Amino acid sequence: MTLKHALCGWVPSDFDLYQETYLKYGGSVNMHPDVVRFFMDEKKLTFDFWHTEHNGDITAAYFVTDKKYPGLNVCQDYPVSYDEIILPAAPDQKVILPTKTNRLSSVLRGCVRNSIPAFGQAPEVYRIKETFSTKTTRKRNGELKRFINAGGEIRSLAEMAAGEIADLYVTLFRSRFVDSVRCYDKFRIEALLSALPQMVSGNALFFHGAPCALDLMLCADNRSFLYVDVPNGGFDPQLSAFSPGSLVMWTNIQAAQERCRRDNKTLYFSIGRNGKGWGYKQQWADLFPVRKVLML
Repeated sequence: MTLKHALCGWVPSDFDLYQETYLKYGGSVNMHPDVVRFFMDEKKLTFDFWHTEHNGDITAAYFVTDKKYPGLNVCQDYPVSYDEIILPAAPDQKVILPTKTNRLSSVLRGCVRNSIPAFGQAPEVYRIKETFSTKTTRKRNGELKRFINAGGEIRSLAEMAAGEIADLYVTLFRSRFVDSVRCYDKFRIEALLSALPQMVSGNALFFHGAPCALDLMLCADNRSFLYVDVPNGGFDPQLSAFSPGSLVMWTNIQAAQERCRRDNKTLYFSIGRNGKGWGYKQQWADLFPVRKVLML
């Protein structure tokens, strides 16, 4: 145990205690124990777990990979975003985090004492708006109905095999971006999704039987909130008259919101960070600054 961890009230922990804490308090996809287990089994990263207690109860936990990164920073090779991290922590307790990061989610702004907004040091994060106007809802539903009447179809990713999703993702991603953005390796996508079927959500759109849009959604569920991570997606530009990318986003938003209304949970639906070329996300989402952890 390092001195800074001891001074901040953190003690060495293990995966089982971390998993228990996460299931109780929740967190982001890049902190989810099932995702952690996948990368532990891969044996390409080292993990150190920590937790803190209050009156004998664990109130927060986190892990560090390769002695430096809190959370899973694997977004270069796998479709798991690293735009923000939410570590599992009791909402009524405050902690001092002894590990440096500028990716702490604003969700934890009242929990981590030694954090401040990271303005200018890390991109802000887009999270889907809590509500949409009646006008917007009517417009989007009308566009979706027109698409379906013309031969469109909505298929749930949860009902597809991991290999099929990976094939669709790569095909539609490359149709959208061509070579301007690097696509994930199909076999890595399939390996990850095969290990996490319970976290796969979202839809794919088809037009006259051919795939035309997909947003891969990974969901981290817990007792009080649902965190949704959308690590980009793809669509067929030849069907731009229907705006298939917008339509698949709309179906995914509706499904996640309905799920949270049914289960009486808060929804944190992340569609990535702000940056050049991503301004279109403002029609769907609000911007939230991530937070920087100040070192002791």
